[in-house]
Amino acid sequence: MGLFSKKKDKEQDNKKYNQKALMTSFDLMEYFIVKDRSNEELFKLCDTILSGKPVLANFDKISVSDCNYILAFMSGVVYAKEGQVIKVGERLYLFARKEEFQDGSLKEYVEDIRQ
Repeated sequence: MGLFSKKKDKEQDNKKYNQKALMTSFDLMEYFIVKDRSNEELFKLCDTILSGKPVLANFDKISVSDCNYILAFMSGVVYAKEGQVIKVGERLYLFARKEEFQDGSLKEYVEDIRQ
C-alpha cells in the first residue's frame, strides 16, 4: 500500500513541475503603479526583479524628478543582473533580468504593445 502512495506522490510532483515549466516570463510579470519615491516602494520593486519576476512599472502618479531617481536606481539593479529596461509607454517601463528575456515572451509583449 505504501508503494502506491509513493507513485501517486511522484505523479503529483511531476504535474507541479510541468505547470511551473509552462509558465512564461510574461505570466510572472508584476504590474506596479509607483505612488511615491520612498525607499520602501523602491526596494519592493527591486526585490521583485531580483526574485526573478519582471516588473512593469507605471510612473504616472509621481513627478518627473522622482521618476528619474527611481529609473536610475532600478536601471543599476537591472544592469547588475545583465538585464534590460524597456520603455513601453510614455511613463511605463519594463524591467527584467537577462534570464527573463530568454523565453521570448517579454519581447513579444513589447512588440504587441508597440503595434
